[in-house]
Amino acid sequence: MGSASKFVKLASLVLLTVALIAGCSSNSNNNGNKATNQNASTNDKDTSTDTSKNVNTSKETVTITYTDWANSEEAKSYRKVLDKFEELHPNIKIDYQNIPYNDYGAKLTAMAASDTLPDIGNLLEADALKWNESGKLLDLTAFYENGTVTPKIESNKFVSPDGKLLGYSIANEIILLHYNKQLFDDASLPYPPAETEKAWTWDQMLDTARKLTLDKNGKHPNDEGFDKDNIVQYGIQITTAADFFWTPFAISNGGGEVSQDGKELLLDKPETIEAIQKVADLALKEHVAPLPAQAANLGDVGQRLLTKKVAMVTSGQWELVNINPQLSQGLKNGIGVLPIFKKPATTNTGTPVVIFNTTKHKDEVVELYKYIMDPNNSQANFDSGVWMPTEANWYTDDALIKKWTASPVHPPEYRTAVIDYALKATYPTPWFFLPTYSRIGEVLNPGLDPVWLGTKTAQQAITEMMPKIQAIFDSGKAIE
Repeated sequence: MGSASKFVKLASLVLLTVALIAGCSSNSNNNGNKATNQNASTNDKDTSTDTSKNVNTSKETVTITYTDWANSEEAKSYRKVLDKFEELHPNIKIDYQNIPYNDYGAKLTAMAASDTLPDIGNLLEADALKWNESGKLLDLTAFYENGTVTPKIESNKFVSPDGKLLGYSIANEIILLHYNKQLFDDASLPYPPAETEKAWTWDQMLDTARKLTLDKNGKHPNDEGFDKDNIVQYGIQITTAADFFWTPFAISNGGGEVSQDGKELLLDKPETIEAIQKVADLALKEHVAPLPAQAANLGDVGQRLLTKKVAMVTSGQWELVNINPQLSQGLKNGIGVLPIFKKPATTNTGTPVVIFNTTKHKDEVVELYKYIMDPNNSQANFDSGVWMPTEANWYTDDALIKKWTASPVHPPEYRTAVIDYALKATYPTPWFFLPTYSRIGEVLNPGLDPVWLGTKTAQQAITEMMPKIQAIFDSGKAIE
């Protein structure tokens, strides 16, 4: 469900964060989603937990509407979760409406206009504070304070400026380094560090990426005669499709998009600009990474690694759902922590589940919300690699860790490279707390395209955008 991530600091459990997805189904190709569904099928002997202790089966049957944008294969898996809930709650029926990702925002807007909003549903991450500003979301604070719903990781919390709890991510997702172990073995290179404290420096990463980049004649960048126009294997690709992919490096360098209290823009800080330019120069100057147009033709992350087109890719944890189908074809996948400038840093993402305040069946909707937000009911999505849990004890309890990382798609180094890393180095993506985040992104993301293409420097692009972005930030409004 990381599809919203198709398009946060925690040195302790409180700072752990969640990107598709829910975090990442639109990041999943058909093979990836087939894997999700196959994993779901292996869990037909359902071990899910009914979190309500006293189900009143004498109640009149009610129907509640649930919406999301999962693609067809993942929707089948998710429907199984809802079917199990109905089995445990015979008085509640669920009208599950699966809406295409590209139509989701417009569909909800139309439903609001016609007074037919769902009772409960997933929101695109960047839209949560917009919907709060429109006055359509139920404040969920009381249900967490009174123990109706079990506590979630605080960095997964979508909260309004006035403190209203809009929801938590249904899945926690962080940005990290995926790689093909075979390419490292072939080049007699050590694998990328899998421990936060041992992270590569930027220069160490760059040196390794050069050794893993090959032109058609087998030459590396900096070799005499290297043909930058005929590269057959790139050392690394840092995803730049959306801002939360490159912001870990800006944060690591002492910058970022916005301060973690949401009070200061950091985009025009020298540290941010330097990090953005360094990312762009991997393709433009160092020739160890593909340009955006080249990357678009390399397939999903699993395919890029399997076909040896790219040795390392930075993207979300959810990419494991795309890597999963490639394991049977011989891919030796590995996971590492991100390289650093000054300090370890990653960002997180994950779609919020919200309750619309127009619901006429609040008690029943809260029962469903409680159920789907319980990680015990998400095993299929853990097995496929698309989700990480949203409760802190699932990152510290050995039995729970074993439960959610048991499938082969989780490599041996996963415990330190993902679980420990998430606890130590995660910074929330600003959409969790900054109302203007979506509007800023509408300027920032396309405004950086010329940087990735090399037609503008990061300094030029940021300088041009800052007046408009500053005005949006100063407005404090999610809706223009």
